[in-house]
Amino acid sequence: MLAFHEKFNLIHQLHPITNLVFTGVVFLLALICSHPLYLLVLFMATGTVIIAAGHREEWLSYLKFSLIMILMLMIVNVTFVHYGETVLYTGPRLPVIGELIITLEALAYAGGMGLRLLVIISIFCLYTYAIHPDKVLKLFSHRGGKSVLVVTLATRLFPLMVQDYIRITEAQRCRGVKFGSGNWYERIKKTLPVFKILLVSSMDRSLQLAESMHARGYGSGRPSSYQIELWRSRDFIIIPVLGLGLLSGLWSLMHGWSSYNYYPRLADFQSEEIIMAAVIMLTLSFPAILNWGWLKCRSLRSKI
Repeated sequence: MLAFHEKFNLIHQLHPITNLVFTGVVFLLALICSHPLYLLVLFMATGTVIIAAGHREEWLSYLKFSLIMILMLMIVNVTFVHYGETVLYTGPRLPVIGELIITLEALAYAGGMGLRLLVIISIFCLYTYAIHPDKVLKLFSHRGGKSVLVVTLATRLFPLMVQDYIRITEAQRCRGVKFGSGNWYERIKKTLPVFKILLVSSMDRSLQLAESMHARGYGSGRPSSYQIELWRSRDFIIIPVLGLGLLSGLWSLMHGWSSYNYYPRLADFQSEEIIMAAVIMLTLSFPAILNWGWLKCRSLRSKI
């Protein structure tokens, strides 16, 4: 849970800056684009890269959680927003809200905003599972100093505590403790020893970490690097393609193609919007396409 596990594919072998460029481009385009076609393209491209990275199951778990939020968003929007010319349903008069009017435009706007939420959640899923957190923080280690150390410890804290909690509860179950039985008071009483052991385990880990840092001479001089992240041909191929996708999105924004008017009536799609959306889809899906070739062709793998 919320832990990085390196896998044998191109996405995991990329330089951390390359992965950060991809997440940054998609995140920026998701914020500046309101056209549902562009948001759908961003969602599909991000999903393609996530699947290529081997994190399909984790992504589906994120989406299942997100669908509940999107459903609530749609219900609230169609209930309180009565704008739009295409009326789908006219219901009774409700207190505070007034007459219940559901329009196609309000429903489409809620769907578009829900799609944007899916894109942002998907890109955070990719960042969590496909980018090594230590490698990202290592990029700023020479500039951040103690602040980078604090961030590193904080990002490691929650996954380690979850692993310790699972390990302790499994040990307690082997001893005959049934956490799901009894009333709420009995369940709390059975869970309290787990948190006591978790606290002791966290304190022991902090002491071991402090001893390890002291033995390695932390803070005594310029930090050394045990492993250097190398720039390879694949990084120099992917970053310009992602830059082309970003420029395509900005070009669409300047010409108004990435914007969309939901009210008072849904606007029609223009040919320029479809062409630029296809360009963005192709450029942002390029890491997944290159990953397929990297896995299938050994000669390509050796060259990039």
